[in-house]
Amino acid sequence: MSDRLWTAALVYPAPLYVGLLVLGHFGWGDVAFSLGFFLALGFGSVTGFGLLRRPSWVWVGRLFFVLAGVAPIGYGYPLSGYLFDLACGITLGAPFLWLEYAWHDRSSPATKVIALEAALFFGVLGLATLSVVPSSPGGSAGRQFLNALAHVIAGQLQGLAAVLSGGTATSMPLESTLDVVFVCLGGLALAGVVLSWISPRTALEESLPWSWVGTRASPKPSVPISEELGLRPGQRAALATRTLPTPPSAAWPPGLGSVVVASLLVVGFVSLTVVAPTVALLSLVIGAAVALVAVALVLSRQLTRLGGLSAEPAGYDTATGPNRAEEGGTTRPNLQR
Repeated sequence: MSDRLWTAALVYPAPLYVGLLVLGHFGWGDVAFSLGFFLALGFGSVTGFGLLRRPSWVWVGRLFFVLAGVAPIGYGYPLSGYLFDLACGITLGAPFLWLEYAWHDRSSPATKVIALEAALFFGVLGLATLSVVPSSPGGSAGRQFLNALAHVIAGQLQGLAAVLSGGTATSMPLESTLDVVFVCLGGLALAGVVLSWISPRTALEESLPWSWVGTRASPKPSVPISEELGLRPGQRAALATRTLPTPPSAAWPPGLGSVVVASLLVVGFVSLTVVAPTVALLSLVIGAAVALVAVALVLSRQLTRLGGLSAEPAGYDTATGPNRAEEGGTTRPNLQR
């Protein structure tokens, strides 16, 4: 399974969940509104999975969707009609037009984060529209969605302006928007983006083979250190203790265990904040204190000498190197440490 497929499988569920939820709330029966959403979803998926590879076609298609989503709304608002509802559906499915940048192999880490944050932020806006009471009941699904989206954005901006001016915010739509399923799916999408960073690659950004399942390696005898290297006995002992006699038995990406543990801790903390916010705050303070003490203890440990690397043999001059040995009249090689 390629990196592109499993990363997309982790990133897609969050915006898809919001899109289907909003689409079902404002009406599946509106053909134009549903068609616009699925057209944007289909085009974003086709380009994201590489089924449409020619750059000129990709950018022409994106320009078409931008014009199809902006022009009818800007020209026909607040009127309604087939093209207007189609444009509103394209607006709902807009995150899929840039979602591929969140998991594409050629995207930089900064691009992946920005693309994912934009998609999740648009998802929060979509969830906030579900609580808006339509001002004109009986209208088309596209018009109701666009009115709700405009109401959410205007209320949020007014609330922020009131807070910045020292007043009291009367409406903060995004503050009261919480969907536990979307939070979990968003964390899954973030895990997919992070895992794509630590996937083994060459200097030319070519993916190296790895597997989720560890492989059992057959033990091989350790190769003795050659006498021609001219190493001291202490150096030989140090190399013998630090050299693994068998190859690694796992093919996981490096650092995957730490990412999994950190993800579980974040998910547990978010779940705790939803169930018991007071306990979550107390656990955060205690956990931060314990982590600081643990880091201080680890950094305060003094490194011990291993293998006698710091011990100089008899007749060794640190400035000029090894002197002539007393026995045999031979000269030991000058080793650079």
